[in-house]
Amino acid sequence: MRGAAVVLIVAAVLAWPGPALGKGAAATNCAACHVETNWSEVRFNHDRTGYPLTGAHVKVTCQACHASGFRARVSELCSGCHRDRHAGEFGLHCEGCHEATRWSEALFGPDAHRSSSFPLTGRHALIPCRECHGDMRDRTFSQAPLACVACHRQDYLNAALTSLDHVASHFDTNCQACHNTWSYFPARFDAHDLCFVLSSGPHAPIRCAQCHTRAAGLVVTGACSTQNTTCVSCHDHSCARSDQEHQSVMGYSCSDPKCYQCHLRSVP
Repeated sequence: MRGAAVVLIVAAVLAWPGPALGKGAAATNCAACHVETNWSEVRFNHDRTGYPLTGAHVKVTCQACHASGFRARVSELCSGCHRDRHAGEFGLHCEGCHEATRWSEALFGPDAHRSSSFPLTGRHALIPCRECHGDMRDRTFSQAPLACVACHRQDYLNAALTSLDHVASHFDTNCQACHNTWSYFPARFDAHDLCFVLSSGPHAPIRCAQCHTRAAGLVVTGACSTQNTTCVSCHDHSCARSDQEHQSVMGYSCSDPKCYQCHLRSVP
């Protein structure tokens, strides 16, 4: 009985036409994919198809991609098998950000981000992607807003607790006008150069409150008339000596406003 069963099995295998190849097609060459030791062990060289299987793709079963048979063409794009969780926002070439080893490993780092509309510089390059790109509940990756205040609004409001209340002083919410991406301090205020040069020279590292006695209540209007600057607090000199040195200067008086009016170019 055992010998007869083997004969029947061999006869069935030889008679099996294999996958539907069309009328009049030659018999399937099973050895091109299968080995004699185990029928489920497949050794098909997928590199010859133009789509090498790497990473996690090596463990995927043939039927997972070729559900409609091996004659039906399978898309070479990732979107042919993987649902686009980004709804087309980043295109169809998933390999630009992900690798075949593991879907959660992203290749889109700070260097690649430079080709976007928001290059990552300074501390921004150290921030995890999900901190700026929200809506991760559905594992999507929505585009982050470009305006500084979209992420730093609370920082803008918290400035009320410092020596310079940004809201009361009517500072713009365009944070990068004063701050850089490395740290909040030191900050710059380019508009100040119209009244008193701070972008360069010996006064550049000085903070607002060091010269302005009422910096917390300062209102930025563009006019050079704050009337709350202190020069003598840093420039130590006596009025008696200053009076003698400025005898020929018309309109001189030993006072902060007068110092500022004459020495507004911050000459050392």
